[in-house]
Amino acid sequence: MTEPLLEVNGIESGYGVSQVLFGVSFQVSVGHCVSLQGRNGMGKTTSISTIMGWLPCWRGEIRWQGRPIQNLPSHDIAQLGIGLVPEGRQVFPNLTVWENLVATAKPAQGSRAWTVERVFELFPKLAERRKNFGDQLSGGEQQMLAIGRALMTNPRLLILDEATEGLSPILRQEIWHALAALKAEGLSILITDKNLKQLLGLCDHHIILQKGQVVWTGTSDEFRSDPGLRQAYLAA
Repeated sequence: MTEPLLEVNGIESGYGVSQVLFGVSFQVSVGHCVSLQGRNGMGKTTSISTIMGWLPCWRGEIRWQGRPIQNLPSHDIAQLGIGLVPEGRQVFPNLTVWENLVATAKPAQGSRAWTVERVFELFPKLAERRKNFGDQLSGGEQQMLAIGRALMTNPRLLILDEATEGLSPILRQEIWHALAALKAEGLSILITDKNLKQLLGLCDHHIILQKGQVVWTGTSDEFRSDPGLRQAYLAA
């Protein structure tokens, strides 16, 4: 069996006194890509925020390589090997592309360790813009930079919240192509996005959330074989 990298077991969480998650469970195995799906407000971002320690885990357990991490501060969780590409990109506007990449870089050994040069190979547009400030980039270039910045931490798991939101079709394709290349290298991925066709092509497994609960899990083939899923849980 494939080794679980991240295990989310029955977590409950929310904002203030408002509960959003009600016993959410799933896992991401080594080398696998998993999608979190659901309409807006169903708990996808809350799940990611709880995993990253931005929100407290009220109940349940989050395990990283078998170790409970739900009580760790967020900066310690990030150091474990989880790279986050947050919704809205959140690049540093007053730093150049090169400075954004090295600002959070984590040294790693080996020929496949992530360096600025490797990020530029993955996203040639960033190499062309290396001296531009973050706020001088297009939305697509900012997303490439946000992914590159996460990769510079040399993560074992890459989490992307709304991976291609607000991007043009051409730039979306560049992002999906890059994610496919990362998966082919063996990087584990947890992703949310509204582009179902691309998710079904990229991901090994899917979790659908509705009102903070898991209502369906399965593979891409299982999803395709049930035409009612999209209308029941994903249609606006």
